[in-house]
Formats: sequence, structure tokens, C-alpha cells
Amino acid sequence: MKKKNLFSAFTSAVFAAALSLTAVSAQAADAVLYGDANCDGKVTIADATAILQALGNPDKYGLSDEGAANADVSNSGDGITTADAIAIKRYDAKLITELPESWQEGQGTTDPVTAKTLIHLNGASATVEGDYAEVNGGVITISHSGEFWIDGTLEDGQINVNIADEAADAETVKIFLNGANITGKSAPAILVTNAENTSINIADGTENTISDGDTAYAGDFAGSALIEAKDDITFKGGEKGTGVLTITANTQDALVCNNDIKFTGGTVNIETLNEDDKTNAVNGKKSVTVKDNVVLNIEAEGDGLKSSKGDVAIEGGTVTIKAGNDAVQAETTIDISGGTVTAGGDRGLTAVGGLNITGGKVAATATDNQVDTTLMTGTTQGTLLFNCADSTETDGCWKKANSFGGFEFTKKFKYVLLSTPDYTQGKELTFDVASNGTSIGSGVMHSGNNTEFAVSEIINIFNEVTILTAVPPSVNAAE
Repeated sequence: MKKKNLFSAFTSAVFAAALSLTAVSAQAADAVLYGDANCDGKVTIADATAILQALGNPDKYGLSDEGAANADVSNSGDGITTADAIAIKRYDAKLITELPESWQEGQGTTDPVTAKTLIHLNGASATVEGDYAEVNGGVITISHSGEFWIDGTLEDGQINVNIADEAADAETVKIFLNGANITGKSAPAILVTNAENTSINIADGTENTISDGDTAYAGDFAGSALIEAKDDITFKGGEKGTGVLTITANTQDALVCNNDIKFTGGTVNIETLNEDDKTNAVNGKKSVTVKDNVVLNIEAEGDGLKSSKGDVAIEGGTVTIKAGNDAVQAETTIDISGGTVTAGGDRGLTAVGGLNITGGKVAATATDNQVDTTLMTGTTQGTLLFNCADSTETDGCWKKANSFGGFEFTKKFKYVLLSTPDYTQGKELTFDVASNGTSIGSGVMHSGNNTEFAVSEIINIFNEVTILTAVPPSVNAAE
């Protein structure tokens, strides 16, 4: 009986100790205030700021051990990342109701960076399947990074990207045009109000259009382009590159970005039709970059491809431009290192800082003036400059059908720049010539008495170039 009582007493003591330990553990768990990175006893925007400061400068703004434990609220266990700051921002905005937030499989939520939201345009408005896209009449506002797939037709409306705090949510807003037709008659069809990065992705096998109306934007949007971006914007294609985006600006400029514009894939056709205002096609104020796997076709009443404060870099792809003013214009440098560029305008390639051709196949024509050769010190690929004699046409220019060098020109011309990797120093060139679109054979283009064009320097200039259907006797005698 005593043994039983002793055993009972021992068991009771162990059970009581276990209860005590459980209570202590519960108290410790209750002591964790998830999201309280600065350990001030509450969860606010200041905690998100503390996390970002700690990530940016850990020596100066490092979190305490307690603060670090509190801060790991997004996919807990993966350490402190910008996603934790985003989760706290979302909690403060009441987009989520508790912390920590987790999107491990089976836990009921989705990673906001990789979530796919479907936006179905239906004429005057839209419906949404997913998060972070709000519809107000014809305006669809995207408020968070992630994937947003858009299909259908919007007759007069806008896709507005507006991230509340791009420092806290620095991931890319990925817009996928999946058979979308968007018209912005009274405001930009796509407006990037605030975002660190936005990409316009052209889904494979789809055709997409963006256009405006016949009336210039007024009020808050006076002077805005059909696509207006305050931050960086990139145009991408799918894996196969079979998607097409056609941008038609009847009244406004087509595409303006305060920062950087990149074209990295797909087929993009851009046309501006306002002859009175000479509207421009593309203006990336800080820079414009074109990379491989892009087909970029531009017809503009004003400038074609332009950076009003920085550089234009063409690194690859196929670029075809017909412009009423400058085909390609840069405030600093035009850098062509790859791809195929066919550009025609009143002025072909116009840069303030330099014209650097180091690769690619380039044909640039102009009616007003040839390029400034003093700015071509960075050009390393053989380049031929043809200053053509007056044609028999009334304005002295040649028809675009009078082409040579294997290029098809985009508009009439007086001056021609050609550059390819084949133009190596020491090479003698003759050209197959097309007159009014019909081949008339080789050796009929002349500079003075010469039918051969010697590549003796990097930059080679030929004056009074003519196309003749027969070789003059003086030339035969000279040869």
C-alpha cells in the first residue's frame, strides 16, 4: 500500500512538472509578437522599414535576436528577406489577417510573387479571378507584384499598375497579354503609376492590340502617351516568341517611360498616326535597349526609337523603322552591337554623344543629312557612307525602291549608311542594284568614275553616288 502511494505521488509530481513546462512553453510562444521586428510591442509599417534597413545595412541597422525571430513572418524558417517586409505591409493594410504568413503547399495561401491572377476584359469593365487586382468601372488597378494574365476586350479603359510602396514590394509586376485588346480613349491604356519593375509579356500564339481614340488626352492625362510608365518597363515574348503585340496610337505618342525601356522578345508593331503633332513611337527617357529574339517594327510620324536623356542600345533582334523625323535618336549615344537594323527618316541615326557601331547589320537612310562622322570614334565595324547625287525626282531624293547592298530601305533617301561584319578593310565591293524595285544587276552604281567601293578605313565616305542603267564609256575606259 505504501509502494502504491509512493508511485502515485511520484506520478503526480511528474505530471505536475510536465504541466508546468507546458505552461512555460505556452508563455514563451505567446511572447513572440510576429511582425514586431523593432521590438516596440506592436506591428506597424515601421517594422517593414526596420527589415529593409537591416537587409540593406546590417552593420548599422541589424535586428536583435528577438527582432529577427519576430520578423521571419513570410514562409517562416527561410530567414529574413524582403518578403517578410511585404507580408508586414500586407498585414498593416489588412490584406491578410494574421502573421506569420506562409504559402507552403497545403497551408492555404499563395506566394504573392508567383500567384497567377486572371483578368477577363468584357467590353466596358472586367472580372478578376485572384488577388491584387481591383476593378472600378473600366479601370483595373494592380496593387502588388505577381502574374496577371489578361484576355478579352476593353473598349475604353485602363490597366493601372500602382504599388503602394515599391521599396517594400520590389518584385516585378508581370502582365501577360493573352489575347487582349485594350483601348484607352480618354486616358493611357496602360499606366504604370508606381512600381519598381513592370513587364509586358506577349503570350505565345496570341495577337494583342493596344490603341487610343481620335481625341487627345486632357486633364490629368494631358500630354500622356498611349502607354505611359513612370518606372522601368520591359516587353517580353514567350518561350517560342510567337506572340504579337500591335500598338496603334491614333492621337497620342505610343510609348513613353520616365526610366528604362527594354524589348527582349516577341513581335512588337508600333504605329503613330498623328501627322499634325508628329507623334513619337518610343521614348525611354533614361534608356532604350533592344535585345535578341525581338522583332520590332515601327512607323512613326515623329521620332521612331528615342531616348531623350540617355542612350539607345541595339544588341540584337530585327528592328525596322520608318520615321517622319529621326529614325533613332539619343541624347548620349547610339550603340549598335548586333541584330539587323533598317532605319529611315528625315534623319537616320542622330546622337549627341556618339554613334558606335560594333556589330550587326545596319542600313540607315536620311533625307536631310548624313550622320556626324566626328561622333563615330567608337565605331569599330566597317561602315560605308553614301552621299547620293540628286535623282530625277522633284525633291532630289531617291525612291526607297532604288535600293542596294542587299537591304530593303523603308523610305526615300538622299543619304545612306551601311555597315555589316562583311565590310572588312581591304575589301572591294560592288552592289546589286534594284531600280524601282526591279533588279538591274551589279556594277551599275557609281561614285565618280568608280563602280567598286573600297573599304579602306573603318568609316568610308563616297560622294555623288549614282545608279545608272548603263555604264558610261568614261568609266569603261578608266577600268
